[in-house]
Amino acid sequence: MATAYVCALRMLAHRRLTEAQLWQRLERKPFEPQEIRGAVERCKRDGYVDDKLFAQLYIEGKQKAVGDVRLVGELVRKGIDRTAAWSAVQSASASEDARVQRALEKLLRTKSDLSYPSAARALERLGFPAPLVYRRLREHAAEFGPFAEVAQAS
Repeated sequence: MATAYVCALRMLAHRRLTEAQLWQRLERKPFEPQEIRGAVERCKRDGYVDDKLFAQLYIEGKQKAVGDVRLVGELVRKGIDRTAAWSAVQSASASEDARVQRALEKLLRTKSDLSYPSAARALERLGFPAPLVYRRLREHAAEFGPFAEVAQAS
């Protein structure tokens, strides 16, 4: 029978995991708590589990442009400490302002008849704060003109 450490290495060979995720997956196996603790600590010591690196790679690899609060929430759900998650988000290469701009550009590409309120709601659902959303929309309107008005149904 494989040890908890060997099992952990197999799990980590398939996918990068946070410390919490590794711990949870090992708990599902028939290992004693002390053996799990030792395996997780050894994986951390050997550099196979690094929550800070996980957070950085997660943020940089994120394809969908979302707000800082949403990114932090996703990392916390994956087992990253809230403070470490905020730190990783703040040090990301793309700022929240750049991400909201990217999200707005995608919205405008995919929905040409988008109204101002619809754009605002869509960006807020992506986790961007309202002040940033409305500032970005005003800047866009000043540069390119007003958004298309949705025809009112009679």
